[in-house]
Amino acid sequence: MAANTPPDKRALEDQARDWLVRLSSGRATSVDAQDFKRWCGQSPLHAQVMAETTRLWDATRPAAQALAQRMRADEPARRTAPAAWPRAGRRRFLGAALAAGATAFVLVRPPARLWPALSDMTADYRTGTGEQRQVVLADAVVVEMNTQTSLNLRRGADGEPVALELLDGEVQVRLPATRSTPLNVSASGGQLMAEAGSRFNVRATGAEVCVTCMAGAVTLRHGGRTLVAREAQQLNYGRHGAELARARDIAAVDAWRERVLVFNDMPLAEMVDEINRYRPGRLIVTNAELGRRRVQARLRLEQLARVETLIGASYGARVTMLPAGIVLLG
Repeated sequence: MAANTPPDKRALEDQARDWLVRLSSGRATSVDAQDFKRWCGQSPLHAQVMAETTRLWDATRPAAQALAQRMRADEPARRTAPAAWPRAGRRRFLGAALAAGATAFVLVRPPARLWPALSDMTADYRTGTGEQRQVVLADAVVVEMNTQTSLNLRRGADGEPVALELLDGEVQVRLPATRSTPLNVSASGGQLMAEAGSRFNVRATGAEVCVTCMAGAVTLRHGGRTLVAREAQQLNYGRHGAELARARDIAAVDAWRERVLVFNDMPLAEMVDEINRYRPGRLIVTNAELGRRRVQARLRLEQLARVETLIGASYGARVTMLPAGIVLLG
């Protein structure tokens, strides 16, 4: 926030952040919805500030979540790389605040002086809400990035990529069969090593990381264990350890690359959380019973702009449209 922002606007920015906290708490009521509508309708400036605050929330939340994951991860290799210290040091500083319990403060009510530092800590590659992109590295390694994904690239002395670090989000990596050395990928404290000719998907959007091997082989080292996934197998790891299992639905894992989301017997609340990664604004489930309902759905990303209408018609949800792209489902 600029130093010359008028005092009345600064007060509205504080109030707008308070509204985002309340509406995203899972305890918002219809009374809250009506109060929020009245607040936004008080003046054009109220509506403008709410829209700006929501955009800021969407832009900074993935970065701060990524920093929190980075703080928890094992980083022995980075400590030996002097060139990485300036940026990594700032990341660790903010990550320490997150780990100490200041997550809500940083995500929702960030002190004005922290925004420049946060922007300085951008990842080497990242995608915004709803954005997907492909990165082709010099040695023909292809990295496809899904929405809200942050990725760092570490190079060796010869300049070639020696490791990828997935800070947050989802990627699919394809290695050429002619590659002479494995590729190392780190994500949330796990170390992955993929052999030449491998294709694999890594999703790190929450407490658990899921690695799906489509071809070749991927070795995981995590928590003192070493597991190897081959074609049509999955590695899952996190706070409760690591396990290897048969991949139940490779097509569903791969669907995002075709701009399709597949939900198989998933609670509606979890489906909404996933949809929120792909669209601006925020869908919020305010009814716990509705959130527990199991859903079976296949949605193209183009359908997400009006997905609240589909949810309302399919599951009997009461849809309340609010300013700044916030939609309550109850």
